[in-house]
Amino acid sequence: MYTDWTAVALLLFTTVPLLAVVVTAAFFIWQQRKKQLR
Repeated sequence: MYTDWTAVALLLFTTVPLLAVVVTAAFFIWQQRKKQLR
């Protein structure tokens, strides 16, 4: 079974930064909402 490593690498390189941005944005929003609740 042959795996196209370049495609896998490209997928990772595009998905990982996106995930990081989404996680940081969600964390930032969560922190802001936590502050407002107080």
